[in-house]
Amino acid sequence: MPRHREPELIPMQRPPLQAWAPLEKQQHGCEHCHKKQKRDRVLGCILIVILLYLLGNTIFLNVRVLKTTPQPSSSSPNASSGASSSTVLSADAQQCISQYNLNAPTDPQSYPCSTCYPVLSAIPSNFSDGNSQDAQTIANAVQFCGLRSIFDVSSSSGQTVLSNGGWVKDVRFCAWSGVKCDGFGRVSTLQLSFPAVPAGIPDEIGGLTGLTSLQIIGDTNTPGGSLPSSFSQLTSLSALDIESTALEPLDNGVFGSLGKLITLTLVKNSQMSSELPSSLFSIPLQNLVVNGQPLSSDTLSNLASSTSLRGNLKLLDLSSTSLSGTIPSTISSFTALTELHLDGNSLANPLPSAFPSSLQILTLTNNTQLTGAVASGTSFCALAGLQTCDVRGTGLSAQGACGSCQFS
Repeated sequence: MPRHREPELIPMQRPPLQAWAPLEKQQHGCEHCHKKQKRDRVLGCILIVILLYLLGNTIFLNVRVLKTTPQPSSSSPNASSGASSSTVLSADAQQCISQYNLNAPTDPQSYPCSTCYPVLSAIPSNFSDGNSQDAQTIANAVQFCGLRSIFDVSSSSGQTVLSNGGWVKDVRFCAWSGVKCDGFGRVSTLQLSFPAVPAGIPDEIGGLTGLTSLQIIGDTNTPGGSLPSSFSQLTSLSALDIESTALEPLDNGVFGSLGKLITLTLVKNSQMSSELPSSLFSIPLQNLVVNGQPLSSDTLSNLASSTSLRGNLKLLDLSSTSLSGTIPSTISSFTALTELHLDGNSLANPLPSAFPSSLQILTLTNNTQLTGAVASGTSFCALAGLQTCDVRGTGLSAQGACGSCQFS
């Protein structure tokens, strides 16, 4: 009996799975998410960098706006005047610097000198915060305010003249009329002539610490008042010329800190004292001119008693100062004197037996009380180096040769 054969099984092929549309859509959506996340991360990094930058600047500014305090020296309790003083700026100082840089160039009159000058002028001149621009801005702002104060207290006609010369139209004060600066941008020369003069000398003039030459010529009534105490801060001053003002008597100590003063000229200042400030006798002055204002009769003796003046004075002109009495014998103690003018006074006999041997120019004109004959080889007739000698307008005459001297 034939054996029953079981049917042969054929394995079924699993049909290929069709892509699930929703899955593809979801996968496409994930790719979009990745791109968005990547973009967000980049933006986040940029934002973090910006925040770190702003934070760093904030910390830097916070350090700078601390109250100004000098950094002590590690080697000495007193820092050397030549070394820079490391400081941090006060908030007020920082604001004044910003206003000067941003606003003053276009609107100089709006700069708040009344508040900024006291703040900035109190900062040491050798200040350093690591930013040289800050130190220069401080110096410029202080000088600008010092000069603008002169403009502010001038009369309307004076302001017109100053304005025509460029004053306070900008902050480039080195180009203003009557103002000259040195190579470091410091005001070195200031010349003021009526009507372009202040009604009084402002305290802010003390901010012009680089000033070497100052000339003020008024109209006998202006400027008036007294020199401010800040005048003693002009320690670089080498030439001072004050003429035709109504300035009051100079303080005795006004020249105490002006050790570099070489030339002093005082002409027709009717309100000044007949006594020269005592501090004048302690500085190495080389040229002293006082004309047209009264001096006490002992002025020559007082000058000759100064050790500093005896060895340094080269020019002495005390013409038309109402000097009376005799020329003191101590006049010969001026070892450096080359020029002596005592014209238009009330000097009387006797003449000193000797004048400074260094003398080259001598004028005694219009001293009508000087009389008599001057013998050859005596008094001023004995001066071998005398090149100019004028005694006209006196009662003097020559007895014998008297060099180049002119008699009446």
